[in-house]
Amino acid sequence: MVFCRTAARARRTGAVLATCIALTLGPTGPASAEVIPDIEPLPQPLRLQHAMEAVHAMHPRVRQVRAQREEAEAELDATRAEGDLRIDARLEARWIEPNDRVVDDRNNDSQATLVARKLLSDFGHSRAREDAGASAVEAARQEEWLAFARHRLEVLERYFDVVLADLAFARDTEAMAAAFVTLERLEERNELGQVSDIDLFEAEADYQEYFTQRQRSLYRQQRSRAELAEALNHRGRAPADVLAPPLPLDLPEAPDLRSLLAELEAESPALAAQRYRVEAASGEVQAARSKRRPRLYAEAETGYWNRDFGGDRNPFAAGLVLKVPLYEGRRSDARVGRAVAQRRQAEADRDQTLIEARNRVRELVHEIQALQVQRDEALSRMDYRDLYISRARYLYEMEDEADLGDSMVQQSAAAYFNARTEFELALAYERLALLTGREDLSPFAAEATAFGGTP
Repeated sequence: MVFCRTAARARRTGAVLATCIALTLGPTGPASAEVIPDIEPLPQPLRLQHAMEAVHAMHPRVRQVRAQREEAEAELDATRAEGDLRIDARLEARWIEPNDRVVDDRNNDSQATLVARKLLSDFGHSRAREDAGASAVEAARQEEWLAFARHRLEVLERYFDVVLADLAFARDTEAMAAAFVTLERLEERNELGQVSDIDLFEAEADYQEYFTQRQRSLYRQQRSRAELAEALNHRGRAPADVLAPPLPLDLPEAPDLRSLLAELEAESPALAAQRYRVEAASGEVQAARSKRRPRLYAEAETGYWNRDFGGDRNPFAAGLVLKVPLYEGRRSDARVGRAVAQRRQAEADRDQTLIEARNRVRELVHEIQALQVQRDEALSRMDYRDLYISRARYLYEMEDEADLGDSMVQQSAAAYFNARTEFELALAYERLALLTGREDLSPFAAEATAFGGTP
């Protein structure tokens, strides 16, 4: 029994020493050999401003939406190009058995022709398609901006996760150290017969619980840094030293729910993208209906024929061609029906987005109001814990009975609660600013990166 306790004490002492070394050297991210070339390394130490400046539009999440915008622009260019001049060359090598009545009895009937065609008018069909394509491009641009703004919000979340992980690690390390000191004292008293084995084993279990929690906090430190590096498109370059922003944060005034709801439909970037989608779908309906209209072309043709039929083949011809659709069965009705269904789907998506946005605005405003009350609670906790630990230090120096370790744990817990409250409040403001299009509600609008400004 004595040997087991001595070994356990050695293991605990080693764990505490390792903890002290870790706190001295600072947290480090997980080692990785995967490093992206041609990307400037993150500054060390990393500040919030540096992280915001490192957000760029080359992250895969933004590139995915950019590709959709480029596809929409290409579709619009293709629609506009349908009215361009088209020139086709036709080269035909033919062998024939000549008619007995013709003078030219050669077997070579090869020919080369050049045909130029220009669409003059399709009576509104191209215009309807261009309007639909232009609206689709605007929707894609709006969604690209939204993707970048949401990615920027994710970087903020990942940065705050790192800061909170560091604070949680410090809190749990102090709790483990306090449990270690308590266990050491009980072991000494147990050897003197002043404490029972049951009390000692209970303290041992408490220490193991705090040690496990501290290990979880250590893993969270490593994971949060790796996730921040991924969000900044710097995988394999997890920042080792991440500085917390000065607290309390400079946050806007509490927003008025009624005014936000009144302005939401006109100002929300997400709703603007949905409105463009509805416009694009409406344009597609007009295009589907106008496809039955005539088309007027200008055509010119010239060519060379190996066999001559005495002037029947003209070296040059030009004219106007009117193409009138007469009958295409149920194709037209099916085409229009499909376009109408897609427009109704876009309208339903727009209306559902508005409902969800209004509910989300209410949720965020109420969350901000609750967090502002919690913010006062957090500041009160900080003031109380500062005075409490000051008294504990005084009693400790006077060699009076005082649990200094427990006081330090409570102070670290209060610091964690205060930082978490500040960060949750700042993120709620950021989400509300993104949802409503109100840049004045963003606590970090000044650190916005150059993507093209507001939509």
